[in-house]
Amino acid sequence: MKKRILLLASLLLLAKSIVAAEPQLPAGYSVQTIEIPPQITLGVGGLAFTPKGDLLICTREGEVWRYRAGDWSLFASGLHEPLGLYVDPKTSDVWVMQRPELTRLIDEDGDGKADVYETVNASWGLSDNYHEYAFGPVRDSDGNFYGTLNTTLSRVGWAKSDRWDFGRVLDSKMGRDVPYRGWCFQVTPQGKFVPYAAGLRSPAGITINSRNEIFYTDNQGDWNCTSTLYQVVKGRFYGHPASLADDPNFAGRNLNRISPEEYDRLRTRPAVWLPHQELCSSPGEPVFDETGGKFGPFSDQVFIGDQTKSNVMRVWLERVGGEYQGVVFDFADPLQCGVVRSRFAPDGSLWIGQTGRGWRSVGDKIFGLQRIVWDGKTVPMEMRSVSLTKTGFRITFTKPIDRAAAEQLGNYRIQHWGYLYQAEYGSPKVGLTELQPTSVKVSSDGLTAELELPLVKEQVYQFTLRNIAGTDGTPIVNATGYYTLNRLRE
Repeated sequence: MKKRILLLASLLLLAKSIVAAEPQLPAGYSVQTIEIPPQITLGVGGLAFTPKGDLLICTREGEVWRYRAGDWSLFASGLHEPLGLYVDPKTSDVWVMQRPELTRLIDEDGDGKADVYETVNASWGLSDNYHEYAFGPVRDSDGNFYGTLNTTLSRVGWAKSDRWDFGRVLDSKMGRDVPYRGWCFQVTPQGKFVPYAAGLRSPAGITINSRNEIFYTDNQGDWNCTSTLYQVVKGRFYGHPASLADDPNFAGRNLNRISPEEYDRLRTRPAVWLPHQELCSSPGEPVFDETGGKFGPFSDQVFIGDQTKSNVMRVWLERVGGEYQGVVFDFADPLQCGVVRSRFAPDGSLWIGQTGRGWRSVGDKIFGLQRIVWDGKTVPMEMRSVSLTKTGFRITFTKPIDRAAAEQLGNYRIQHWGYLYQAEYGSPKVGLTELQPTSVKVSSDGLTAELELPLVKEQVYQFTLRNIAGTDGTPIVNATGYYTLNRLRE
């Protein structure tokens, strides 16, 4: 009995320490928590700023709230689990992505509340399966909207019913109950639905940058060995075969008679693997830093939150062989609740929308709203990027490093591994290999380190820097990065 009491006390202390953990952030960054009135349940599904600087927040509970400088007002209600919204930067028109449709919310009388809920498009299927989420929308410069659709949970015996034993490919966990599950879609300015790309699994976040490049995140599971960041290109297949039931090119084919090897040849590999558990478990919405330096030295990089680990990651991308690949680092870890939505404000701060209901998350909150702010002057000591060369990698730092320490081969711990593409859930690390660079050359200004080492494509390379700091003694806060090497430089 005494041992059980001691064990219980230890577990309680551990839980308390997890809840009370302060977020680890680069120097110069801080987290501010927004107070939410007790009568509001704010399970955030989407964030968007109006041209006047108001923040609109749609919730999993079916509401849209307006927030400005501590004031809250209800803009819309009665929606079906909206998981994203878009505000036109010129007209202030509002669109929201509900489970069954893309909806325009119209305030006809100007009283600050939506009077008209206009269906823009509802061409995809929806059943009573809880996993059939709809994410988005984002909009390109031609006025087209884009969204992503979750596959159907089809595990045998789920909910103690045979109702969901269908639509799976090669006995995987997720399937297709109704049309276009597992697709990215486009809705034209005329309201036409266009199937855009297939093979998505649980694509919980979608973004578009100023170059009209679309990216989405996907969660680890069947046919997706670990969580991922993909660029969306029309007509491509991203790996989960259940969606091919709606692809005319596969009409009449039995998807269960196509081998995993053939699916593997057809699929597009992710731009970045997000290692499961090390960095994330359930990534949400990616967002590009296009603030022009208002958020520090990470311009044009991608920030991604995770719903389970309640952290924010940072991704740097480069093109190799005409396709994106790159490196991911942790950035802010942990926050108060699961991070599903992120949005940069006009002042350059990063707003974080949170929810923990259902799957729970690190932290002691079930929902929340926070913002990450840079002080505008402090340059943190971080790896800004890791770039592929013909003979290894180039690490670029945000400010000069101690050259003597950075030239020591033993201060770099490097591993690489691959993953299995399979119908089973997730994948172990395959072919895990440890190595050291054969040489390191540090630039005279201390801002780059060129590492020579053997290169193997279709691998994740993990870099952990030890005993390396800035010339002013500032340590690197996030000293581990994970580079996805899909292609070699020619």
